[in-house]
Amino acid sequence: MKKQSVIEAAPDLSLTTQLEDYLEAIAELQEADRVARAKDIAERLGITRGTVTSALRSLNEKGLINYQPYSHITLTKAGEEIAARIIHRHKVLSRYLRKVLKLPSELAEDNACRAEHILDKQVIDRLVHLMEFMEKCPRMDTVWKDSFADFCPDIEEPDPAACRDCLGRCLAGLYQKE
Repeated sequence: MKKQSVIEAAPDLSLTTQLEDYLEAIAELQEADRVARAKDIAERLGITRGTVTSALRSLNEKGLINYQPYSHITLTKAGEEIAARIIHRHKVLSRYLRKVLKLPSELAEDNACRAEHILDKQVIDRLVHLMEFMEKCPRMDTVWKDSFADFCPDIEEPDPAACRDCLGRCLAGLYQKE
């Protein structure tokens, strides 16, 4: 049985990860072209047009899109709000994976796409705060970022001697009076 993601502001709407992907795709197509077409959605998601039609009917029944066969598809106000939250989660996760964990962009995007459907709003909010803290805190300078990069180059086992040396330099800097 597939796990379903429940959208925070609409507790009566249970959307599968696939339906969330449709909303995200429609929102992105709408932003680029003002409207979305079934063919464009199918192409973006790498699926058949028949599969898209079934999902569009479901989203239309839930009041999240405006859809008539063979016409353009647009998000309703409720659909826009949900899609915006999905896109926000995706962007936060992708940014975290790229900027903090230093993952390659494609790997970060793929994982953000999967994780955006299962993480709670509280987790996403905490990641946003962590990234803001890391950007603003004067102690989170390039030394920390470089140390992390040295700690896990290519995800190999870190050298304990290098960690002890780094820790010593760090502590000496923290307690040094300016």
